[in-house]
Amino acid sequence: MRLQRYGIELESLSENHIEMVRLWRNQDFVRSNMQYQGLLSRDDQQAWFNGLDAERNLYWLIRFKEYPIGLIHIKNLSDDLLSGEAGIFIGEPSYLEMPQPMLAIIFMMELAFEALGMTELKAKIKSGNTHAINFNEKLGYRLIPNQPVGFQYYSATKKQFGLASSDLRKSAGKMFGDSTGFDTLNSEGIKKTVLNSILANPYFKSFAL
Repeated sequence: MRLQRYGIELESLSENHIEMVRLWRNQDFVRSNMQYQGLLSRDDQQAWFNGLDAERNLYWLIRFKEYPIGLIHIKNLSDDLLSGEAGIFIGEPSYLEMPQPMLAIIFMMELAFEALGMTELKAKIKSGNTHAINFNEKLGYRLIPNQPVGFQYYSATKKQFGLASSDLRKSAGKMFGDSTGFDTLNSEGIKKTVLNSILANPYFKSFAL
């Protein structure tokens, strides 16, 4: 399944992508902000991919003008699909300070709250990673109190996201348009749920790719 919005394309992660993702993930500037900082082998990556529960994890390759730049996800969805953990990493260093990562996260959070009807997203951030903390706070995330220093969870509700990101979403819509393109390839299970919600919800202004 491919989805487009704000000039960003999210393509469902497939086995054909995982070697590229592994090479991205093994770069020092990516690993330094990950909880597991070891180098991943091809076997490690394959085992991770094989172990993903397709009904509880949504992983997308991020593309800009068809060029792959990173990975974004909503993982560990609860049984009622109302909460889960969001995350992103950019594998192409030239895009680290560009607007595309923010646009991708906004789109992903809209999918979580508007398409899946989730009530909460969590994000795990390394203590002291001020860039990531500031980035996430602009989208409504707030630190969950009483956690030890290390990797800490931040949480955002639909209301918090809506209030914090209103101006960002308006600006993105003016620059790139706010219609949402879709295809129906590989849209089974939870992916089909996302797709059907996009089609039914006027918020997304959907059109076929």
